[in-house]
Amino acid sequence: MNTEVMTERLLTRLRSVTGSSALSYSRPPVPLTGGFSAELLAFSLTEPPTGWPHDLVARLMPEPFMARKESVIQRDVAAAGFPTPAVRDAGGPDDGLGRAFMIMDRAPGAPLLSGLTGSGALAQGRAFFGEIPRLLASTMTRLHALDPGPVRIELESAGVTTSVVGMLRTFRQLATDRERPDLARAAQWLLDHPPRPAAEVICHGDLHPFNLLADGDRVTLLDWSSALIAPRSFDVAFTSMLLAEAPLQVPDWARPLTRWLGGRVAGRFVRSYQRSAGVTVDPAEVKWHQAAICVRALIEVSGWVHAGDLDAHPGHPWLAVGPAFAARISATTGVRVRAR
Repeated sequence: MNTEVMTERLLTRLRSVTGSSALSYSRPPVPLTGGFSAELLAFSLTEPPTGWPHDLVARLMPEPFMARKESVIQRDVAAAGFPTPAVRDAGGPDDGLGRAFMIMDRAPGAPLLSGLTGSGALAQGRAFFGEIPRLLASTMTRLHALDPGPVRIELESAGVTTSVVGMLRTFRQLATDRERPDLARAAQWLLDHPPRPAAEVICHGDLHPFNLLADGDRVTLLDWSSALIAPRSFDVAFTSMLLAEAPLQVPDWARPLTRWLGGRVAGRFVRSYQRSAGVTVDPAEVKWHQAAICVRALIEVSGWVHAGDLDAHPGHPWLAVGPAFAARISATTGVRVRAR
């Protein structure tokens, strides 16, 4: 859909939702960079409704089912006072824009890291090794302190999967459908060997430096597409693994050093989180959840391969870390898994 058509449809939707037929743009929608699955459009309103800001973002999402989950979780955590953009409106493909969407406040600030390059990250120096792990840990601690009950009830009433077990069952079926018996066997092994039961929290599932915007002392967390109700070790597993296996663009000779440094940063993050949250995270639970997250990533890649559009995802982090993720799955489950 071209930008002109979307601009008209978006304004029509906003006028309907707000009840203001005179609502207009002071700045029409323009694409925002960032993200790999959703399309982001930034725009401003001349006279926004009471309580609304002038500057907003429309997030257009490819999967209505996942969009519904994302909208519910982001709306509820924002209402609970967590630092994430407030959701002003959300809907599916039949609600005026032709795609699932969410309209939210535009957050101020810039990502903690400015680019997916090894030199860009390492140039951050002290911040990369000290401040960023601390900010990730404190943000995660604040999220995990929220009551997951209301979110769980709303998600379940909408028929949305809320658990890691449910996610793995879905991935097992997708792997079978996409002729990836290795991933199906790995998912089954994880289902057959679950970690011990643990209290569940709201997990972001994708908490890394590029999803955190910093504006002075204020930090805002974006992109709730991977969020779940799960044990806290699920979130710790993702963030620590992505720090350790950072999808940075570095020369081959520098990869061993990058992985060593990433492991140090990951360790600092885990220690900082445990201090901040006042908990001890079981390494075995973290390892199990990391394998589950690696299955999730490779299942997504398998979908691109199955559809024949792998080339449409250049630079995606899952392609860069695919071999490392496959190795982690194999080490945990004993199933020989390939990256693609």
